[in-house]
Amino acid sequence: MIKKTGYVVLSIISYGILESILLGYDYYIALMILLFFIISADIIVFNYSGSLLLDNLNIDREIDTKTFRKNRPFQIKLRFNNRNKYSISVYFFDEVLDTLDISKEHSGLIHIPAHGKKEINYTVTPKYIGKHSLGDVKVNLYDTFKLAYIEKNFRIGMDIKIGPSHDNIKGNRTEMISNFLYTFGTHYSRNVGQGYNLYDIRPYNEDDDPRYIIWNRYDEENNNIMVKEMEEEREITMIFLIDYSASMNNGSRDRIFDKTITEIINSSYYILKNRDNVGFFIFSSEINYFIKPDKNGNSIKKLEQIIAGILPAGFFDIKQAISELNKKVRKKYIIFIITADDVSVKEPVKTYNTTVFLINKETFYEYSPDNSFDDLLFKSFKLNELRRLNTQIKFLRSYGLKCKYINKDEIARKIIIEYNYDRSINMGA
Repeated sequence: MIKKTGYVVLSIISYGILESILLGYDYYIALMILLFFIISADIIVFNYSGSLLLDNLNIDREIDTKTFRKNRPFQIKLRFNNRNKYSISVYFFDEVLDTLDISKEHSGLIHIPAHGKKEINYTVTPKYIGKHSLGDVKVNLYDTFKLAYIEKNFRIGMDIKIGPSHDNIKGNRTEMISNFLYTFGTHYSRNVGQGYNLYDIRPYNEDDDPRYIIWNRYDEENNNIMVKEMEEEREITMIFLIDYSASMNNGSRDRIFDKTITEIINSSYYILKNRDNVGFFIFSSEINYFIKPDKNGNSIKKLEQIIAGILPAGFFDIKQAISELNKKVRKKYIIFIITADDVSVKEPVKTYNTTVFLINKETFYEYSPDNSFDDLLFKSFKLNELRRLNTQIKFLRSYGLKCKYINKDEIARKIIIEYNYDRSINMGA
């Protein structure tokens, strides 16, 4: 292929030939024609020989780990093998995605000796969870005069699955959950039944179990035998219905789906601490994964495995999502729906114990206004986004769905507050 510089040089020489013909400069004509053929021959020979050189060049990629976690750096090795009789200097570029923080060594000019090898090492850091491709490697070869080049794409694409960061999950969990446990206790719901903890004492009736009679607390005034009333701990089932449509792939520094999944995992560990069941339903028009609720943490581990292999896609239909979930779970449960999509309902939704959390997408973008006009524009945009969310909330509440919106930095806090409230009134038990 000819570069722009090559076209310019050939155009100048062609103009010189035409001008010398019109002016009758014989020697100048011969010089320009000779120069034209030299440049053209160089380009033609370079294209032919350069193609052969790149055909005898092999590139392999190696990774120093098989386990990928967000924010955990890993090394990539590119091995260049030159099978030509001549040394070769090429410019390479590794097509990794913007989902990775990349060091500068992923591109540049390298010299490979004849029948020799060259190894390039550089470090990348995953920024977002999900399945990503490292892409191919492009190689460019330039001629001596920099008038032409040959480009070849070495297809060595490699898929990697990136799971949530342990540091993010454990760090947030330690700080946040300890505060909630200190405030609310391990299990604060009070339900009367056949439990082990004393709830109250009351007069005995014929339906009571005689084993709970308090013989030393006889009520002489009313002539009543007193009996222990015990409290019973009941388990509830929590299911997070997670929107995984394309709308969750918004955000500048943090993607919505990435931040949301991390906070849901942190909240799920708090629910497990409270000895309740937690499950997940990842849904969109193209994604459908149901993870059975449990209280031993296996559901959270399975969630991490699944979201490490997928990326948000399709659109989200709240009625279809609830309908699909009702087919999978028959018992009483609490549903928390987390979505960033524009939710619309055309008829009443048959569901119980459901709370919809609408994500404020605007909070996932960072703004740096250069002047007062841009600042005013951004403030207007934020205000319009809040109005849109409030309109959506009123609309969903009109169909009997409990609904609220959440910002980027309050996802886990609002989820746990809502869970604590539902748990305190025995919802889903």
